[in-house]
Amino acid sequence: MNKFKLVIFLLLVLVKLSAVTDSLFQKANSYYQAGDYEAALRTYNEIIVSGFESSDLYYNMGNSAFRSNNIGLAILYYKKCLKLDPTHEDAAHNLEFVGKYRIDTFEEVPELFIKSWAKSFVRLLPERIWSASAIISFTLLLGSILLYLFSQRLTLKKSGFFTAIFALLLFMVTLTSALSQHRSIVHPAEGIILSPSVIVKSSPSDSGTDLFILHEGTDVRINEEVSGWRNVRVVDGREGWIRDSDFESI
Repeated sequence: MNKFKLVIFLLLVLVKLSAVTDSLFQKANSYYQAGDYEAALRTYNEIIVSGFESSDLYYNMGNSAFRSNNIGLAILYYKKCLKLDPTHEDAAHNLEFVGKYRIDTFEEVPELFIKSWAKSFVRLLPERIWSASAIISFTLLLGSILLYLFSQRLTLKKSGFFTAIFALLLFMVTLTSALSQHRSIVHPAEGIILSPSVIVKSSPSDSGTDLFILHEGTDVRINEEVSGWRNVRVVDGREGWIRDSDFESI
C-alpha cells in the first residue's frame, strides 16, 4: 500500500509540474507576442531551471535572444535546439542567418574526412531515435538468432543467419551513435562565447600573456578546467584560457 501511495504521489507531482511548465510556456509566449522579448527569455529560462527542456523551447529562446539583440545567446540556444533535434529546419535556418552577425571569422583547420563524416552521420538523428533504433535492431538480432537455432528448414536457417549479421551491424552502428549523442549532451565539448569580447590568455590567470581576442557568438572547443578558467580551442587551431563566465556550454 505504501508503494502504491508513493506512485500516486509521484504521478500527482509530475502532473503539477507539467501544469506549471505549460503555464510558464504560455506566459513566455504572451510576452514574446507582446514584444517584451527579454521578459519572454527570462520566463523560458524559468522552465529550464525547473528541469524541463525541449528543442522547441530552445528554439523560442533563440528567437527571443535574437530579438533582444543578444547574438551570443541566440546562437547558443539555436545550437542547443539542434543538439536535441538535428532535424529542426527552422533552427538551422535561423542559426545560419544569425551567424552572419558574428565578428570572428576563422579559416578552419581541415579535419580527417572519416572523422568529419562520422560526426555528421551521428548528428543526422536525435538521441531518442538512435536509441529506439538500437532497441529495434537488438530485438531483430535476437529473433534472427532464435530463427537460426530452432528452425528446421535450411532456407529459414540461412535467412536467420544473414539477418542476424545485418542486425548485429545495425545494432553496433545505432548503439554507438546513441551513446555518442548522449555523451555530447551530458558532457558537452563545445561552447559559445557570450561576453562582447574576451582576451584569451596563455595560462589560467589574469597575469597570463594576451594571445588573441574572441567575440560574442564564436564557437569554441572546450578542454580542461583549472580554478574557474577553461582551456578552449577555436577552429583555426589556436587555443588558450578564458574564464568560465565568458562562455556557456552547448
